[in-house]
Amino acid sequence: MSIRPMGDNVLIRVDPETDQIATESGVKLFKPQGAHEHVLATAEVVATGPGKLTKSGVRSPTGVEPGEGIVFVKFVATYTETGKSIQHAIGKGMALIKPNDIFLVYDRKNPPKFTQ
Repeated sequence: MSIRPMGDNVLIRVDPETDQIATESGVKLFKPQGAHEHVLATAEVVATGPGKLTKSGVRSPTGVEPGEGIVFVKFVATYTETGKSIQHAIGKGMALIKPNDIFLVYDRKNPPKFTQ
C-alpha cells in the first residue's frame, strides 16, 4: 500500500475490539449489554506524515514510527468524518489521528498487558 499521510497525521490500523476485559490476575469479565464503549483503544501505526510545519519552517516530527503500537483516544478516530472517509477509502479499521491523541507508544512484538 503506497499511502503517505500529510502534515502531522498518523495512519493507524485499529486493533479489533473485544467484549471482555482481563484483570491482572487473569480473570475475564464480560461487558454487560448496553455498556458504554471503552474510551481508549490500541492500534498499529501504518504510516506517518513528515510532521507539523512550524512558523520557523522546521518540521516537528510525529513521535511515532510505522510498526509501533499505540494507545489512543478511540472516539477521535472512529467518530470523525475523516475517520469514516479513510475507512471507506482504504479499508475497515483504518483511521487518521493526530499525535496529541496518542497516550503511549509500545513495542508490538513485546506488548504490555493492558487491563481496564
